[in-house]
Amino acid sequence: MPSTTDQHADIRAVLRLGIQASVAYSRPDLVERLELNLGKLSDPNVQVVVIGEFKQGKSSLINALVNAKTCPVDDDIATSVPTVLSYGEEKAAVALVAPVDNPEAEPTRREITFDQVPAYATELGLTDPNVAVKGVEIKLPRKLLANGLTLVDTPGVGGLGSAHATAALGALSVADAALFVSDASQEFTRAEMDFLTQAMDLCPHVVCVMTKTDFYPAWRRVLEINQGHLQRAGIDLPILSVSSTLRAEAVRRNDRELNKDSGFPELVKMLTNEIVAENATRERNRSKQDLLSVSDQLASEFEAELSALTDPENAKQLMEQLTEAKARAERLKGQAAKWSTTLNDGVADLTSDVDFDFRQRMRLITQEADAAIANSDPIDTWAEFEPWLVNRVSNEVVTNYRFLTERAASLSLEVGEHFEVDGDQLMDDLEIHNPTGVLAKVSVEPTVDLAETSAGAKGMTMLRGSYSGILMFGMLGGMVGLALGPIPIGVGLMMGRKSLKDEKARQTAQRRAQAKNSLRRYCDEVSFQVSKDSRDTLRRVQRQLRNHYSTRAEEMHVSTSQALKAAAEAVKIGQGERVARKKNIEAELGRIRALRAKAEAIVANPTQVGA
Repeated sequence: MPSTTDQHADIRAVLRLGIQASVAYSRPDLVERLELNLGKLSDPNVQVVVIGEFKQGKSSLINALVNAKTCPVDDDIATSVPTVLSYGEEKAAVALVAPVDNPEAEPTRREITFDQVPAYATELGLTDPNVAVKGVEIKLPRKLLANGLTLVDTPGVGGLGSAHATAALGALSVADAALFVSDASQEFTRAEMDFLTQAMDLCPHVVCVMTKTDFYPAWRRVLEINQGHLQRAGIDLPILSVSSTLRAEAVRRNDRELNKDSGFPELVKMLTNEIVAENATRERNRSKQDLLSVSDQLASEFEAELSALTDPENAKQLMEQLTEAKARAERLKGQAAKWSTTLNDGVADLTSDVDFDFRQRMRLITQEADAAIANSDPIDTWAEFEPWLVNRVSNEVVTNYRFLTERAASLSLEVGEHFEVDGDQLMDDLEIHNPTGVLAKVSVEPTVDLAETSAGAKGMTMLRGSYSGILMFGMLGGMVGLALGPIPIGVGLMMGRKSLKDEKARQTAQRRAQAKNSLRRYCDEVSFQVSKDSRDTLRRVQRQLRNHYSTRAEEMHVSTSQALKAAAEAVKIGQGERVARKKNIEAELGRIRALRAKAEAIVANPTQVGA
């Protein structure tokens, strides 16, 4: 597999030529633009999130991919925090920790040994009692990771219907791809199919991986059943079958045939030739387009001067055209520019739409939750209701942020039309973070203090009702001079049971009211935090789009101004100087055109490799 340097050496060489040319022609703005591209090619980051149910072999899969025991594997413990593996020249591990009394604080980095990784990354929790672990980062010198591939092992504790699943969905919303892991012990469950559908809505590239094929002889039948489930659901996804145990044994024996039987060569090939290559293609296309744009802007000054020197009679018309181009560029620079108005109006509309979308989602959740509470006794259902509420709210937060991201992409395209540039190139850089992080700021937990009435209290309630009934009918019989015999006792028992029933109904109503109040407190706190975070995100996106297109407007203004100045000076040059000046200009244009030709010759796809 080629290294990062080999993969993009060609385009980085052309970028350096472009930077040299921009420096030579006194264009620091274009230098900054190309240096940004150079930095992204030099340090790529392709994040692949590994998701799946509890104990499905996610950690073993990652260990087998990188040929190292990095992610803890145990039958009795599970990963409890995200574990991130990326490339490093030397092996290193870092834990992200926050004070235990302030877990929402910005995590600090703590260097740990590899032996300490299980204590920090799993539910063992054998760490410093004064800190809360937020994640673990591991660096490894592995070729698979050298081209920017980053693997993220996510917690699966509690099942895919838990809050952990929503955290995984949040990670998916900012990931480049996902590996959905399910072992060969059984076919996809309904929860897995639902989760897979959600994952496809959030992540551009999802691949199903069936693990533990060495442990279950009927894995081929399970594979066929799972393929049928996907086909019936209208989901077009590949399912790769692998065995981490066979992979480890193949590496130990250096056995290529056994490695092929493990299924990992196909998985590695898919990661490198599809997921990593797709990111590389995107970055190469962006760099190529920027190089072509820079070349055209550098050439515009010399082309204008050469035109004025070659055809002095039409110099006046050329000057008018350049003056109009400069005026157009100045309008793009101004505060009242149409693109700026489009951006400001678009962000205002987007803010309103995102807020309305989230309020509508929370309103629907509240209605469903109210109906569930009204049709049950919280003392019986709260253990199931609470995780449902947290998971449902978290899912709606993720979906709302996905809506925000899509609308922000559309807005960038709309603004880019004013510049006649591809606004889609900016989308991968928009600062829209993992949305589930905001839920950690919610201070109100949706819990209700539920205590069932004791047997003694129930007896006292029934006794009071019975006593009242016996006393009332006994006095009534005495007043009319009738001996009612055992009737007052029977009536007393009936009234006692009614009193107990009424008390149960009163307590149930009280618990329902308490549950609804807790529900509203939780939803209000979530709405408060999410609204604040989404507004901050939109302001960040607005600044990013504004700065991006302001820079483009400034570049255009500088280019048109220099072209106009060069043409104006060319008109004043005497006949004797024209020939020499034309030769110099043609030589400069030749260099710029050579740079453009190199940029045009760049292919979109870098060399792809097998496993």
